[in-house]
Amino acid sequence: MRSLEDFFNEHNKPDLRGVAFNSARRQPHFELHLELRQAANRGLEVFPVPEIARLAGQPERLIGEATSDISCLEGLAAEYPFCSWRVALGPAGLCVLRVDGAQGRASLAALSQHEEDCLTLQAQRGDTLWAFFRYPVGLTLRSSAKKLARGVSVLAVGESCPIPPSGGRTWLTPWAEIEAVTYWMRELAFESPNTPPGEAFPVWTPSLRPLPCRSARHFEKQHRRVHNG
Repeated sequence: MRSLEDFFNEHNKPDLRGVAFNSARRQPHFELHLELRQAANRGLEVFPVPEIARLAGQPERLIGEATSDISCLEGLAAEYPFCSWRVALGPAGLCVLRVDGAQGRASLAALSQHEEDCLTLQAQRGDTLWAFFRYPVGLTLRSSAKKLARGVSVLAVGESCPIPPSGGRTWLTPWAEIEAVTYWMRELAFESPNTPPGEAFPVWTPSLRPLPCRSARHFEKQHRRVHNG
């Protein structure tokens, strides 16, 4: 004969069947890469690129999911495991200077030869460089900026940019802040919305004369040049 204590213990046992079922449906937790977490802490609006979107040639399919919230990014990482990542430039108020290959470095050297070193946030993969800048307030991007010079282009509102560690990309200057656009970029790539069409700045074409020996690596120096008095 059972005691009253055994009777109440049996009937007061919690029903764990629903709990077990819900636990089985939970998505696994994916730890964000350090580079991705740092980008979100900077306020960059990041979104995933699933493998199917990449193969379909639609890397910006989920640009509407772009966020800098760490918990949301962890949820996206769990929903799309093994995806790559991009940053949406419009919501974060950014523009990106892209430099491709030796021709791009030569064009960049010619465009920026009269300016001091730039210390803005930069990423690299192979022979391609991405430099991040704050979008200039009150200006619009010229249509010619899509191909500013050979191997040099500007990405801005409505576009996105791959971000480390996706595709083997790395930060060249992870310690750097995101600076305002340089003077030459502002003059060549941007214009006032009220500028008449006839006054648009012409597309820059490189001279056939040999350029001075100036490397694009000046974008990556950690100290500005000290000019003698």
